[in-house]
Amino acid sequence: DVRMDEGEREVFENIVRGALFQMTSLMLHERRSHLAVMNAIGELCAQFRKGILAVIRERGPEEPLRIVEAYHRIHPEAAEQAWHPEAFARMDDPEWRQLYVNAEHDGTVGVVTLGRESLSWDVIRELSRALDWLRAEGIERVILTSDFHLSTQMVGADTSDFFETLTDAGKGEDLCRTWSAVARRLHDEFRVSVGFLAGKRALGGMLELLAHCHYVVSHDGGSFGFPEVMLPVVPGMEGCHWTFRKARAEDRSKILRLLLTGRPVKAADAVGWLIDYAGPFEEALGTAWRIVTGGDHGIPPRELEEGPLADVPDTVADLPPAGSPGAEAARKAILDSVRACCGTTLAEALDLQSRHAAQFLAGEACRRGAVGTAWQKTTQV
Repeated sequence: DVRMDEGEREVFENIVRGALFQMTSLMLHERRSHLAVMNAIGELCAQFRKGILAVIRERGPEEPLRIVEAYHRIHPEAAEQAWHPEAFARMDDPEWRQLYVNAEHDGTVGVVTLGRESLSWDVIRELSRALDWLRAEGIERVILTSDFHLSTQMVGADTSDFFETLTDAGKGEDLCRTWSAVARRLHDEFRVSVGFLAGKRALGGMLELLAHCHYVVSHDGGSFGFPEVMLPVVPGMEGCHWTFRKARAEDRSKILRLLLTGRPVKAADAVGWLIDYAGPFEEALGTAWRIVTGGDHGIPPRELEEGPLADVPDTVADLPPAGSPGAEAARKAILDSVRACCGTTLAEALDLQSRHAAQFLAGEACRRGAVGTAWQKTTQV
């Protein structure tokens, strides 16, 4: 347990960040790699919570210069080494603005790839900009998938983005509402959207994001799940009602089981009620392309019910024990969210589910769980 006063913390941060920012300026100056790859290396290899370029971008072009100058005052010898402050002057360029999300199109179909395994504010903002660009280009058909090289799985939300919501329910509501609104664009603003699972799994917030597409396609080795109950948190991107609205009444108990147990389901077993197709990778990829281009695919759409839902179960047969007080509290909160959000209209459900998820995030059960423990270790020192 390390305790630092405000002055000591500032010196410590200037030393660590100053050295990293100065080194990054050299890498940018020498064009060591594409910026998205350079940023990913920091996360995947150096185990940073977010890539160093994303950290610098968050601070704007001026603050990194101030931090390096402070670092040079502490260690004057560092000022004699390679330092290229001009490398941070182009943060408004597209390459800086899209570190995690890439979008391209062939004039008819857009492909959006996520180069990060966990969903975050950075990813959501970049996804929104990517969708803006596709719409401006006149694209009405889109595939959403992970980067086939940098993100081999889609593991849900970056829970570090939840830290500020643990003490401020208003920030939790803003997070859930904003992330859900961006996800809804995939359904509302495109004639056809296809979520394609290219990696091992789609969990939590990433599954909720894919589920907003008109179709979800997977290779048969993939899996899907809602692990939120084990953290514990309440799904905040409409998993407590959107998925029910696209399932037949007789299949809704399967979704409830996913939510209350946290156990994933194989892609082949999810066809028809959670996803629309699963098969060998090449066949799945071909199916996604036929769907998005309007080709012959023979898969009926699962229509989204916009009114209040009848016949939504509130129990699951043979439900295993929760295993902890936190999971038990999450089960109750998830059931409350399902009842409330499925019992109203689609239009009203967005704000309602945001409040349910945010209230749980700011509650005692969440603070005692994995998210709260990580928050304590990371920020309460």
